[in-house]
Amino acid sequence: MKCARGRDMFAVLNLMKRAKNRLLGRLTRIVLGVMPSAHRNKVVERSLWTGAPILNMAVNARAERLLGVKADSLVYNTYFITDQFTYNLSRASRVPLLRVLVPYLTLIWACRRYQRFHFYCDAGMLTPGAAFQFNPEELRLLQDLGKQVFFWTYGADVRTRRTTLSLGEPNCCTQCPAPGKACICDEHDARVNQARIRATATAVFAMGDMTEYTPGSRNDLFFWPVDLGADGGRKYAPHYPPLDGDRPIRIVHAPNHRHFKGTDHLLDAVRRLQAEGHAVELTLVERVPNDQALEMYRSADVVFDQCLIGFHGYFAVEAMAMGKPVVCYIRKPDDYLLAPDECPIQSARADQVEAVLRELIEDRHRLHELGVQGRRYVEKYFTLEAFAARLRRAYDELLPREGSCDSPTLAGDRPTTAGDRPAAGSIRTSTKRRSSASSNLNSSRAVP
Repeated sequence: MKCARGRDMFAVLNLMKRAKNRLLGRLTRIVLGVMPSAHRNKVVERSLWTGAPILNMAVNARAERLLGVKADSLVYNTYFITDQFTYNLSRASRVPLLRVLVPYLTLIWACRRYQRFHFYCDAGMLTPGAAFQFNPEELRLLQDLGKQVFFWTYGADVRTRRTTLSLGEPNCCTQCPAPGKACICDEHDARVNQARIRATATAVFAMGDMTEYTPGSRNDLFFWPVDLGADGGRKYAPHYPPLDGDRPIRIVHAPNHRHFKGTDHLLDAVRRLQAEGHAVELTLVERVPNDQALEMYRSADVVFDQCLIGFHGYFAVEAMAMGKPVVCYIRKPDDYLLAPDECPIQSARADQVEAVLRELIEDRHRLHELGVQGRRYVEKYFTLEAFAARLRRAYDELLPREGSCDSPTLAGDRPTTAGDRPAAGSIRTSTKRRSSASSNLNSSRAVP
């Protein structure tokens, strides 16, 4: 009896939620329907990056400004106190009544102000109807208004359990304690969400392992740039591992989710190395603001990203920018990495972590050289200018008539080769960037 009542109550609440979404969606469409035609199909002057409060979203917006576009970033909440985003509505979102109204008011304001929108695949400005499902009303509004809409991936918004398991062991589902909670997971839900997005999107961009879940995406933008000029160049100033020294080798690891990063494998490996008599110590960076985390990264001799997922995170790019050797499992280096033959990331699966770390901590000169190579790699491929050049090429190819990215030549720009660009006129193209040389990154490590 109690179970039946519970099901009935759940059904009623679900119907009420759907009715609310339909009502508010129709209200918003009415308001936007009377929007002056001047707000429809304009040449792109302003661009908005919004969705999950991931810091590199604000960095991407700064990169787009180099193309002459007034690009802003907007979030409803943040993981930590930060002033990196142009608009932070976290205070208003904490008030119950405003929490309901703010997304709709924000959408109306944004549609009047911006001609181009950038989202992740799980949410935009309106509250999703279900977890990791982009609100269809929002997509229809943007499409009706003729807005340019670009989708980007960050991982959890596209990863599904069945596809992940099919990649082989190890993977980010190997130790997942709660399937369906941290990622979209369900194959059917993901397929529906991707189809809905593709029907509306100007383009979908993915990279690394995320390309496995986004059929038809463009995969050559590598959209995790770092601002090497931040704080007068001090934020990412290189701190290379010393060539000699008496202190133990320090490994730094920043797991936002230990189960997905293989943290226990790292802990076991370090304990075994210490038992062998190696002078090595481990620092875990968890739940601290980005500025404080960066300070801890600067003290590292080795940075460990993950050994399960099969692709590096933004953390690894920041570490290389600071001149740190990075250990991270790369499942398909030729497909997942930008210029794989130049990338100094030391690949290590879960069962290889101890061996790879042992080799590194026994050779301080190699640590120093890997740090230098990592900094050089970021300077060449992951600066704001380098990413802005890739973004401009994508705009020029996807939006040949707008001409909205006619900016001076950027540092890091270069002529586009046939292997870099999609077919002429293609909007939803799968473009996997490969180096002409074969990769030196094998199953256990990269040999630069």
